[in-house]
Parts: sequence; structure tokens; C-alpha cells
Amino acid sequence: MIKTIIFDNCGVLSNSDAEDGFKSLADFFSVSEEKVISVWQGRLENELDGGKITTNKFLKTVINELNPKVDFNKLKKMYLKRYGAKEDVRELAKRLGKDFETCLLTNFGDYYEDFDKLWNMDRIFDEDKIIVSYKLKMIKPDEDIYFYTLKKIGKKPEETVFIDDNKDNVDTAKRLGMHAILFKSIEQLEKDLEKILESESVLSS
Repeated sequence: MIKTIIFDNCGVLSNSDAEDGFKSLADFFSVSEEKVISVWQGRLENELDGGKITTNKFLKTVINELNPKVDFNKLKKMYLKRYGAKEDVRELAKRLGKDFETCLLTNFGDYYEDFDKLWNMDRIFDEDKIIVSYKLKMIKPDEDIYFYTLKKIGKKPEETVFIDDNKDNVDTAKRLGMHAILFKSIEQLEKDLEKILESESVLSS
């Protein structure tokens, strides 16, 4: 029986870097989108989300590698505007919270609290069900953060549904025995979630 539904943030509950397309950053740095992506994503972003470096260090490193002439404070303002809330998915999470335990598991750096002034995740999830990677120095898709989450919420893998827009993260969840959905749209999410819940309802009846 499904007891807990676990949501990712960026790309599911809020916009992601991929949706932005990095065009605004490419224009800002006067370089190609491909160049921005090669620096912004990967090792450097993993270090940020894993709590190994601060957001300020991340942004300063990006500047040094892309265009040392740009203004740090302007980049910081752009960064803080990158992740707008997806109201349709947030409303779905709120509705699901009436019948299921819901949980947030997000890869994010130390600016999470600044962004949460916009997101207000505590209006959707209980405070102790908000799990942010930088605080744990663990990131998805590493198994450790999934084991930590399952232990924290006190659930078996098969009692959970994990929702994420990153295939690697979803693959890890499936490998550990969790039900998992690769998010593409609110319509697709609702259909896939309904299938899982109906299937589990039949099995438990």
C-alpha cells in the first residue's frame, strides 16, 4: 500500500535550469549556451548541492570560468529569479497531502532558504518532511540520500512513490524498490500516479 509520495523540487514543483534553457545566462556572459551548461552543470553544481561549496563560491567560480568582467551582484540577482513555482503541481501536492504523507527531497545548495521565501514549501510539507541535499552533504542519485529519506519517514521502499524530472534519480529509486515517476508534465504525472495508486489498491484489497 502506498503511504508516502516524495516530490522533487526543481523541474517538478518549481522551474528547472533546463526549462530556462540557459539563454539568459549565455547572453549575460556573452558566451554560448553550451559553454554555460558545461560550467554550470556537472561537478560544480554537484559540489554546491552536496554542501561542499557555498552558492557564493559557486557563482564566483562560474564568473571566473566564463567571463571575469561580469558583476557578481547582477549574477546573484539573476540566480535568485531562476526557479519560479509551478502552481499546478504544488496544488496537486497539497491535494495529495490530505490522503497521503508527502515529502520533499531536493538537490539544492545553501541558498535554499532564500528561494523558499518564494516557494513557501512549509505550506505543502511538514517541516520535518523537507529534505535538502546540502544539509546532508548527500545528493541524488546516490543511494545514501534515498536510504536516509526512507529511514526518516519510516517507510519501506514499496510504500512510497518518488517523483523526479531526472532519469538517473528515478532509476535509483526504482532500483531500490520504490515506485517512481519520471516527471514530464502535470497531465502525465496525474495519469501515472493514478495508475500506480489503482494498481496498489487492487493488490492490497
